[in-house]
Amino acid sequence: MRTRNGKNTVFMFSALALAALAAFLWIFSAAKGREYRAEAAVTAVPTSTVHAINLASAAAALSAQETPSPAGTEAADAPTYVTPVPAALAAEETLAPPTASPAPTAVYLASGSAGEGVKALQQRLRELGYLEGEADGQFGRATKAAVVLFQKQHGLDADGIVGEKTWRTLFGDSAHAIEVTPTPAAFHGVAESVPFLVNKQHPVGNDYVPEHLVYIADVIPSSVAVLADAKAQGVSEAVHALKTMLEAAIADGVGHWKIREAYRTYDAQKRIFNNYVNKYMEDGRSRSSAISATRLTVADPGTSEHHTGLAFDLNATNTSDAFVDTAQYVWLVRHCWEYGFVIRYTDEKDDVTGFLGEEWHYRYVGVEHARKMHETGMCLEEYLEWLGAAE
Repeated sequence: MRTRNGKNTVFMFSALALAALAAFLWIFSAAKGREYRAEAAVTAVPTSTVHAINLASAAAALSAQETPSPAGTEAADAPTYVTPVPAALAAEETLAPPTASPAPTAVYLASGSAGEGVKALQQRLRELGYLEGEADGQFGRATKAAVVLFQKQHGLDADGIVGEKTWRTLFGDSAHAIEVTPTPAAFHGVAESVPFLVNKQHPVGNDYVPEHLVYIADVIPSSVAVLADAKAQGVSEAVHALKTMLEAAIADGVGHWKIREAYRTYDAQKRIFNNYVNKYMEDGRSRSSAISATRLTVADPGTSEHHTGLAFDLNATNTSDAFVDTAQYVWLVRHCWEYGFVIRYTDEKDDVTGFLGEEWHYRYVGVEHARKMHETGMCLEEYLEWLGAAE
């Protein structure tokens, strides 16, 4: 009985020991499992997530770096300015450099840019005289033109783009004010201006000479028109238009042109006028009567359209008929306005012009003006008065 009880007791202690050992091993295994799972969770973070974290950190760092210091927190002679944010991170550049500071990193301003950087650029260009108007922070055509001019005068690539080199030069010690080179006044063509009026009420002086006179023979070959005076002259634009018009007529089968009169000096007009007066006086008229008769067809010196270099007297070489009865005249009536010419004097308008009709006298006014005069039936005096009323 004792022996059996003793065996039982030993057996019970052995069982308890084994149970305790099993529990310890189970707890130890569970703890290790949790440790392994934690390590697996750390190593299983996707690479893209890590990159995203790094980009977010970089953007945050860039943002913190680019935030300007509050006003008044820095010395006045050493302000801190904003570095431009790359286009992928900001819709609008916010560069605002000081006048004498070195260029920030990756400066790039061009047409279409806007913001404080552009405004600083414009202010500097204005200080140096390259830009007029206000600094509005908008990089438009005027700003680009000013940049190009600055670049040209400083030996830079004149591309109108403000990169680091242009920026450093603009705000550096070598930047100088605009150098103005005198240039001749631009020539505004006849077709671009209001027609020049010369008549009895609007004479020119005895020293008047039109600009841009050329010898007609140097422009119009004899195959197109013959000249009554080999040294005849006219204003270049008008002579070239006359050449184009006569060539068009020839292409339409109407040739045999002659240019009888073109530019006249004051003295030449004076001689012509006096010759007519003397001829009338030889026919028995008094001087005053001869002068009155002459003025119906010949302009007083200073009042002739031929002084302008824009008027031409035309004729036909293949007939002795009056010009009004020629094919050349018919073609001009239909087409001369298309080339910028008008029949200057007509019988219907002699009370306005002060001259009897001259079907041979053609005046260059430019295509647009000629078209309007053709459509309205106005003579030059009426047309100019209408232009004044319309303004």
